[in-house]
Amino acid sequence: MTSEGRPYARFRRALDGTSIEVIRSAAAELDRVDLEDGLAICLRFLELEPQTYPRAASRWVGRLALERKLTLCESQLALCSLAALGGPGARAGAEALIELCSQHALAGVEPILGAWLARKGLDD
Repeated sequence: MTSEGRPYARFRRALDGTSIEVIRSAAAELDRVDLEDGLAICLRFLELEPQTYPRAASRWVGRLALERKLTLCESQLALCSLAALGGPGARAGAEALIELCSQHALAGVEPILGAWLARKGLDD
C-alpha cells in the first residue's frame, strides 16, 4: 500500500459520512485533491452545508477552468450547471456538466454525478 492509501481511504469514507468537518479534515491529509474528488466534496457541501456550496462550487469551476483550459463560455456553462444542481434544473445541470467534463477528459465526473442524481431520486 502506498503512503497515500490510508489517507485516501479515510477521505473516501468521509465522503459517505454526514460531517463536513470530517470531510475537510480527511481532504487536508491528502497531498492533492483531484478535480473529480473536488466535485464530490462540492456535492456534499450542497447536501450538508448549502450555505457554503456557492463558494466551493466557484472554486471548483476556477480549478476546472485553469487545469483543463476551458474557454470563457465553457467556464460559464460549468458554473451555471453547478448553480442548477440546487434547484429544479438539477438533472439538466448534471447532464451538462457531465458532457462538458467528458469533453475535457474527466470521465470520473459521470459516476460521481450519476450517484448524486440517484441519491436525489433524479436518475432515469
